[in-house]
Amino acid sequence: MIQDTGEYLLGSTAVTVVLMESTGAASTEDWNEDGIAAVKAKIDESLQWWQDTIETQSSVHRLSFTTDYQHADSPVETSLEPIAEKSNAYTTWVNHFLDEIDANTSDGISADVRKFNHSQRVQHETDWAFTIFVVNDENDSDGMFAEGGSFRRAFAFAGGRYMVVPANRPASSFAHELGHMFWARDEYPGGGSYTDRRGYYNAPNLNAHDNPAEGFVQQPSIMSSGSLLTTAYASNTSSQSSFEMLGWKDSDGDGVFDVLDVPHTLVGVGQQVGDEYHFEGVASVNTLLNHNSSGFQSDITINDIDVVEYRFDDGNWILASMPEMPTVDMSFEVTIPAGASQIEVRTRTIDEVSQQTVAASDSFVASVSAKTVGSEDGLAGFVWEDVNANAQWDNGEPGVVGMGIRLIDQDGSPLVTSFAHDADSHSDSVTLNSEFDSVQLAAIGTHIINSNVYSRIDDHASTGDRVFANFNAATNSVAKTWGADSRTLRITFDTPQSAVSIEAIADDAGDVARLEAYDAQGHLLERITSDALAVGETARLSLVRPTADMAYVIARAHYNTEVLFDNLIVGAMSETITGSEGEFRFAGLASGEYRVEAVPGSGQQFGTPNVVLRNIVDTQPVTDIVFGLEVSPWLNPDNPEDINGDGIVSPIDALIIINDLNQHGARELPVPTNSVAPPPYLDASGDGWVTSIDALRVINLLNSQANAEAAGEGEPNGKKLFDLRNPVDNQRNTEIASGMVVPMESIIHWEPESNYLYHCQAADLALNLWVAGNDMQMSEDPEELELVPLK
Repeated sequence: MIQDTGEYLLGSTAVTVVLMESTGAASTEDWNEDGIAAVKAKIDESLQWWQDTIETQSSVHRLSFTTDYQHADSPVETSLEPIAEKSNAYTTWVNHFLDEIDANTSDGISADVRKFNHSQRVQHETDWAFTIFVVNDENDSDGMFAEGGSFRRAFAFAGGRYMVVPANRPASSFAHELGHMFWARDEYPGGGSYTDRRGYYNAPNLNAHDNPAEGFVQQPSIMSSGSLLTTAYASNTSSQSSFEMLGWKDSDGDGVFDVLDVPHTLVGVGQQVGDEYHFEGVASVNTLLNHNSSGFQSDITINDIDVVEYRFDDGNWILASMPEMPTVDMSFEVTIPAGASQIEVRTRTIDEVSQQTVAASDSFVASVSAKTVGSEDGLAGFVWEDVNANAQWDNGEPGVVGMGIRLIDQDGSPLVTSFAHDADSHSDSVTLNSEFDSVQLAAIGTHIINSNVYSRIDDHASTGDRVFANFNAATNSVAKTWGADSRTLRITFDTPQSAVSIEAIADDAGDVARLEAYDAQGHLLERITSDALAVGETARLSLVRPTADMAYVIARAHYNTEVLFDNLIVGAMSETITGSEGEFRFAGLASGEYRVEAVPGSGQQFGTPNVVLRNIVDTQPVTDIVFGLEVSPWLNPDNPEDINGDGIVSPIDALIIINDLNQHGARELPVPTNSVAPPPYLDASGDGWVTSIDALRVINLLNSQANAEAAGEGEPNGKKLFDLRNPVDNQRNTEIASGMVVPMESIIHWEPESNYLYHCQAADLALNLWVAGNDMQMSEDPEELELVPLK
């Protein structure tokens, strides 16, 4: 986000250098070329010091800096002489700089500089950014700010904001202040204390001068002062606690600092097709929880999915793609080498400078001859088309997209694993704290006069017209919005849960929402943060854990915004549909026995049992569930409603089935032979029979297309084609001008509440068919009786 401009010292950073030039009567200092060059040299030296120092601490990580000297080469005018003023006068001359770059708003200096730093980060394509203000002190008697201010020499505002440094300070001072840019604290008397904590890990300031531990001796450190700082600078080192505040902590000793040592998530699906292996998957980087007691506590990684690669058996890794994105959908097809038995796929993040691996995914490993679906936990499997009806998933048989899959109980009823809790069914007078089974709600945080949670009407509600609300002590009234620290929503479960979600809605542009999960001891387990939302935009915040360890969650806003909350769902989902390869997954299920059912559509049947029993033990994923869907050879595999196989669906396709029914009747279709084979594809439903249902599928599709077309042109939405649901008279036929014979049972029906006639146009044949009593009429004019009520 815009506000996150310096959370840890890794990756790339844009450094903007600003020199202030005093004007008018107050001016005692003037920049010249030599002075500007000297400042730039010191800054370059200090940045190089950090680049050299990280090499002593890690074999993997490297730093890069992009310096922007445009406001140093052309100093920015101010009516003050900064070095002659108290340090607190920075509020005046920093605002002069913001005025110069047209970045001064009512949000305050820190917010405005952060926004400027963010713009620099975007322009220079770096991970972080901060600004250095250098004050000319060439003619000043002591090179310090006037007495009476907060600081006499250099000072900084931590976390990717800015530092202020007199020009004659040594390069080590610039290096010291850079540590503050990434949350390191001072260690000298009058600066920081050993009780201070800061940085991504909220590391303690253990090398501070006042550490009371017996035998404590301060280490040389760039965050100290005097000889300790000088020694550290000369030897490219610092205290371990200061390094950890910067993010430099390597708990497992692999050369990768913890903040980026977070494995990728890789979930894939693979199968052999002919002599190729086809793989599809999704990979994403992950973040370490941010425990910084300062800043915004945003979970951030600079990792990308840099490399997707695969190998067969134990061979060399082969590059598949280089997406360089935090999340990537991947798909590739590769020839299987002769004799290969196993394929392995993985993703990696690579340090741009050292070219070493920073993070990687667990490998997707599969037999090349097996169909494999990867899953982190829960249940997973496939639905496939059993083309040859042998109940075996053979090479080349495709997966089934969009098939409904659900969990059922012993009686075959849908298994209920999640419960929705909503404010809609409650009036203003009801407190919701204990209104929902197995869930307790409470308003907590600052500005809360009591813990009550209420229901209130709001135009932005995501379901119904009500949202969760609280009592705001600051306004002495019920508030529908929830804050970041003030007025947050705590949801406590009677028994720990593995899955929970809630919908957050923005009432202002730029609102951000967050959902945090805690265990029974109050330890933060996981959290999810939304993107910045538009007014009225809804984001569902979902947390799914491999075990049921969430004792409670807290829903709140983020980045000092306020949001609405609605539609709480507790528990894992028990219904899903298959994906592009026929795969499905159920996540967040507790250990136990489950019945998984594939739900056939109209006319569909399975050549394998469509209910499978599986047991989850110790959260280990079960991924061997497969269902074989029998496929009629008389079903067009490209488009079931395209009966004649000409690539389009038209009324002719319906008439082909109707004419066949009239001549041969409804029947089970035979196994195709050389003389009797599709096209035409008479089985639009895929049940192996040709019946009026097959014509109905074509007609319903044409009907929906006609309605959509009419709606798109602003015409009445009443045009209809055939309706086969209720036969008017299953004994009677009527002849149509083309010579086709159409059975009455297959054609037409009107609904008494609408009494609309049904209209069909087929290629060169224009027909109007309608029913008057039991008599079918026909008009030669296709427009004559359109939308006329029946007599």
